[in-house]
Amino acid sequence: MKFHSSMTLFAHTADDPDIFHEALRRYFEGQPDDATLALLQ
Repeated sequence: MKFHSSMTLFAHTADDPDIFHEALRRYFEGQPDDATLALLQ
């Protein structure tokens, strides 16, 4: 769960988020962590 949340956070805040989006695709079917997204809004 922490990995999912971290990849979601970094995918939304990193200057070069490609590697984090790749991790989301590979391990979570491309889906970001909903709880993390809620905190970002």
